[in-house]
Amino acid sequence: MAKNKKIVFYLDTTIAGLDKTQMIVDDYQYWFKDDKTTQLFLFSSAGHPSGLKPYLAKKQQTNSQQIVFLEKTVKPEQLHEYYTKKFLLNEWTLYRKHDLFRLYRFFYPLNQDTSFDNQPISIQYDIRYHENRSDEYKSYHPTQTAHIESALDFYKPCKILDAGCGSGAQFFYLKEKLKQLKTHYTGVDASRFQIIKAMDLFNLPYATFQLGDITHLDFSNQAFDLGFTESTLLFCSDPLKGLTELNRVCKNGFFASLYTIQKASPDLKSLKKGPLYLLDTGATWKYYHKITPNVYKIPDYHQTKKIMQSFENIICVENNTDQFFAPLGVKTVNLFLFPKKWYSPEKLSRFSYHPLM
Repeated sequence: MAKNKKIVFYLDTTIAGLDKTQMIVDDYQYWFKDDKTTQLFLFSSAGHPSGLKPYLAKKQQTNSQQIVFLEKTVKPEQLHEYYTKKFLLNEWTLYRKHDLFRLYRFFYPLNQDTSFDNQPISIQYDIRYHENRSDEYKSYHPTQTAHIESALDFYKPCKILDAGCGSGAQFFYLKEKLKQLKTHYTGVDASRFQIIKAMDLFNLPYATFQLGDITHLDFSNQAFDLGFTESTLLFCSDPLKGLTELNRVCKNGFFASLYTIQKASPDLKSLKKGPLYLLDTGATWKYYHKITPNVYKIPDYHQTKKIMQSFENIICVENNTDQFFAPLGVKTVNLFLFPKKWYSPEKLSRFSYHPLM
């Protein structure tokens, strides 16, 4: 997308009707909340549907600048100004929920203005991509979810949370077990591109994929029986808050892993922000024209252990065989969190002690 170019979606509410207009407004606010590069422009060719104005008044308390409501009916001789727009949503006559973002992604697959909506990176974490690989570059494998399957058999949970689900790679290997146990899966991810792919890949009654932030999970206390997160904590804004949130919403504990730093060298002091060290390996420089969004947030070991002392249903295991940051001269203490009642070492014979699996 060209720099500073704003995408404006147009909708003739007369043609769309109240129900479809409300669906599109809801979709817009869900997918483009606080996105200054987009706008939704509502106009009418023969009057707006009854009830739309008060509905928008309530909605626009949170999106006052992003939704434009042209209250006055457009004159017939002026309609061509709107009906020749590139993003006229009325042309999508069979509009389904979430199609607004599908349209956006179709025209702008390389949106490099939003951190983890970096499409070239997300392609690497698409389960379809990995299904067609058989070499050493294949990242996913069924053995990676063997421990979670074991915990599913142990707890037989009604609800399970995948925090940082991406496009559903872990769900792909768990879906048959979840179906067998009648367990409802909820996948949460901050990437719009990843979530829309997951929705389209896995349209199943026992799976829900939604936008969300692991550091501010929009669920009540103990909403899930079990949870897990993989390759997420080090990329979120605050891994320690992420752990605290997982502990809050998961009744029987969760699976998680992360790198920590116990003894920092003088070279790292300038990289410490509060309890976190910010390290950038530069892994995505070739895909991103600005500072890479993939900055690893590595928490302080002592602070992490202190926070975990209050986690009643978690056992923490240290295993430092993987030193991912060694080329940068950084030694880490790697922590692996498991549900306490389920845990025993023999259940992890095939477990990869790699915080970034």
